[in-house]
Amino acid sequence: MALAKIDSIPAARPEPARAGPTAGQPAVSAGWRWLAGAAGFAGAAALGLSFGVLPSPPALTAPLAALTHYAAAHQHLLMTAAWLEGTGTALYVIFVLALVHLAGARAGLAGRVTTLASAAVLAVSLAYDVTLIAFAQSAALGGRQTTTALVAYGLFAATEHVFLLAPPLFLALGLILLRTPLLPRAFAWLAVILGALGPVLGLAGLFTVTANNNGPVGAAINALVAAQGLWIAAASITLPLRRPHITSAPTIL
Repeated sequence: MALAKIDSIPAARPEPARAGPTAGQPAVSAGWRWLAGAAGFAGAAALGLSFGVLPSPPALTAPLAALTHYAAAHQHLLMTAAWLEGTGTALYVIFVLALVHLAGARAGLAGRVTTLASAAVLAVSLAYDVTLIAFAQSAALGGRQTTTALVAYGLFAATEHVFLLAPPLFLALGLILLRTPLLPRAFAWLAVILGALGPVLGLAGLFTVTANNNGPVGAAINALVAAQGLWIAAASITLPLRRPHITSAPTIL
């Protein structure tokens, strides 16, 4: 009798599959996607302003009096540019790391390389800001500090080259985005192209570009940096507006 009663109990129906985050991808609310997008857009805007407010600096070979006069006359603008550049880079990096997190690729090789490259870019940015602040403050103080201003300006010009010698942030990020529908596929391919161009132009600029990125290679470097900023701005707008998709992309790369 007991067996008959057990057999008469209907089997439990399996629950229907629910739409959710992809395999390996974390569940993130729309609010966090908007916050990530806001960080990216603010970072790109701050970086653009940092170059816009910085008056055209004199040549590296300019006389000491010309260098110190430039820095002393534009001290507040130089300090503002340093703040915008540092803050913008931090927000820029936060957005990139948010993309890696949303793609569920933090533990993969490409995710780790992106994290490493983000740290390197932020470190170079802070070094760049230190030289800019030292140049402005030392020139304003005058006297013996003019020697510090001269050295700081030389380091400032040299640091410009280091941005493209750091690990290619966009290349690793683009490889991650190719494996997920987080952003339209055109964004992924464009990130790969921009990332691949960085080391090439960085090597060419190291031997051909003079201070302040003069010449054709310098113009190409400036165009690349501007294109990367526009990519961040466009991606930050697209991310919160794009509907999440369901995929099963692995995270080994």
